[in-house]
Amino acid sequence: MIELKDLEFSYRRNGTPALSGLTATIPPGIHLLAGENGAGKTTLLHIIAGLSAPTRGECLIDGHPAFSDVPSDKARVFMLEEEMYFPCRSIRGFASVHSRFYPSFSQETFLANLVAFGFSGDEPMRSLSLGNRKKAQLAYVLALGVDVLLLDEPTNALDIESKETLRHIIASSLREDQTVIVSTHTVSELENLYDGAVMLTRSRLLFSGTEEAVSGRLAFRVTRVPDPDAVYSEIQVGRVLSILPADEDAEPTRVDWRLFYSALHSPRHDRVAELLRGGCENERLS
Repeated sequence: MIELKDLEFSYRRNGTPALSGLTATIPPGIHLLAGENGAGKTTLLHIIAGLSAPTRGECLIDGHPAFSDVPSDKARVFMLEEEMYFPCRSIRGFASVHSRFYPSFSQETFLANLVAFGFSGDEPMRSLSLGNRKKAQLAYVLALGVDVLLLDEPTNALDIESKETLRHIIASSLREDQTVIVSTHTVSELENLYDGAVMLTRSRLLFSGTEEAVSGRLAFRVTRVPDPDAVYSEIQVGRVLSILPADEDAEPTRVDWRLFYSALHSPRHDRVAELLRGGCENERLS
C-alpha cells in the first residue's frame, strides 16, 4: 500500500511546488494516474519510485519511506519511464544482469511475455523500432514481480494489436498484493483494467479513490438522448455519455474514467463531488 501524507515537492528551493498537499492512500491493484501536462504526474512517479525525495511530507510503501538507500526497499519498486534507455545488446542480455537485483523476477513470465509480443529476446535493441523497443522493455518489467510497478505512458508507440497484448499481460500477471500505477493521457486504452485512479490538476490532488467507491455513488450511462437526471453529460455522434446518481437497487456500472475526469474539470465539479462525499474510501476530492 502506498501512502502520501501532505506530500510536497519543489525542484528549486522556494520555487513553485511541482506537487503540493497530496494526501492519499493507494491500495494494491491497477490504478490510473491522470492529469493535464505539467500537473505533476511524472514527478509523483519519481517520488514513489524513490528517485526523488519529498520537499515536505511523506511517501510510504507499506510503512517504509519510498526514498531509501536500503537495497531490499529498492528491489520492491520499478519505474518504466516513457523514453527509457536500457544499456544492452538485447533484452535477454539486459535481464541476465539487471534481474539479479529483483528477487521476485520470473524468467518463465519474461519468456512468456516475449512470445506474446512476438520476440525471441535476442533481437539487437539498436535495430528495433521505438514501438518494438517499448514492447521488449514491457515484456521484461512486467516479469519483475515488484510490489510497486510504475508505468509512464506505456502504450505510446504501440500498435492496436500490441496494446491488446499489453492489456492481457497486465491482467494475467498481476498478483493480488501488487500495485501498478499507469500514467497516461490516453485513458481509454487500458480503462477496463483500472481498479482505481489518482487524478492531479495544477500540482494538486483532484481525486483519489477506487472504482468500487465511485460506482457505488455514480452511474455511467450511454443513451441516444440526453438524460434529465444526469449531473454531467457529453454529446457525441449518435450518443450521449452521462453520469447520474447511482441507483442503490441497480447493479453498479463500470466507471468511465475519461468521462469522470472531464466531469471533475467541468462547471459540474461541485455536484459530482457532492455525490461522492462519503462514498470514496479516501475522501480525497478538491
